[in-house]
Amino acid sequence: MSGTSAVAVTALGVCGPGGVGVPALWEALATGQAHHPPITDFDATGATLTAAGRVPGHTGGDGVWRTLDLAETAVLEALDGVDRERVALVLGTTDPGVVPPRPGHLTGDLAGACAERTGLGGEALTITNASASGAAAIAVARDLVALGEAPAAVVGGADAVTDMAFLGLNSLRTLGPQGCRPFSTERRGIGVSEGAAVLRLEPLGDAGPDAAPLAVLAGCGMTNATGHLAAPGADGIELAARLALADADLSPEDIDFVNTHGPGTRRGDTAEIEALRAVFGPRLSAIPVNSVKGVLWHLQGGAGAVEAMACVLSLAHGAVTPTWGAEPVDPLCAGLDLVLEDGPRPLPGLRTALSVSCGLGGMNTALVFRRP
Repeated sequence: MSGTSAVAVTALGVCGPGGVGVPALWEALATGQAHHPPITDFDATGATLTAAGRVPGHTGGDGVWRTLDLAETAVLEALDGVDRERVALVLGTTDPGVVPPRPGHLTGDLAGACAERTGLGGEALTITNASASGAAAIAVARDLVALGEAPAAVVGGADAVTDMAFLGLNSLRTLGPQGCRPFSTERRGIGVSEGAAVLRLEPLGDAGPDAAPLAVLAGCGMTNATGHLAAPGADGIELAARLALADADLSPEDIDFVNTHGPGTRRGDTAEIEALRAVFGPRLSAIPVNSVKGVLWHLQGGAGAVEAMACVLSLAHGAVTPTWGAEPVDPLCAGLDLVLEDGPRPLPGLRTALSVSCGLGGMNTALVFRRP
């Protein structure tokens, strides 16, 4: 699709380690404070990391059912005041079996189960693209709305912290003892979090007076390209970013801010910075670049969605938030502006933002947002 496929972002919904609701998320990103208590619901003895990001005060089911509860919380916030009859729901998750089979539903039908709970009558799709699931879901939903297949869509990602996922990542030596430390010389791997984040998308110009656009989703790019299942490749990340820019009818010179996947793994950070240098060239040093994982840790299927939301909020606030946990900065980032302040940096001229999400197997998604 081309730049004529742009759609409006008219509402947001979120719950995660920063709290429940959009104001709580911005406060967490601004202050670097989030909830990462010790794991008590399963045995993590001997794991590299024995804490996880949790939604403070959130009640609901355990294990796989908690993913559905988290998704419902975020979706209801984004649906406030909307006629739900034909609204589509597209949700990304890392676990395709997250919802057990029920009469009339497929195994893993997270979106279908959530739509049933929240009264949405449009199409319901569940996307599983590893850590890029939430961002990939946004790209899919953008097309549904832009092509007129749905008058509106609520889209994003959700995952709970389960013993299988957590201990599986530990067995792969993916967990870091300090959680996520993006772009730091002290990074050793990721910390895992639960949460859900969604955006409401509507056609440009169709939103009513009570749903004025927060931002415009101008372009999307997706790739599945890597030379190794578990090792990210810079070429695939670069191509996703270039596809998103072309889809938005923008050039690298038009981007004012980049929100990275920034997981805090040695290979992941290295591949992403290499890709961004290829896309932006010397100009990259003049663009604020951040990662929200230093405070939120990795929201799994919700990661790409909450990072897209961070771009929307930065555009709305005219400010970018710090990359918490990045210091001391790895020399691979020499010359980059990683936003190392103690709070949000005002950027009155902020007009455009690029969000990059990467998943195992080279499942990369890039999204371009601009001010309305």
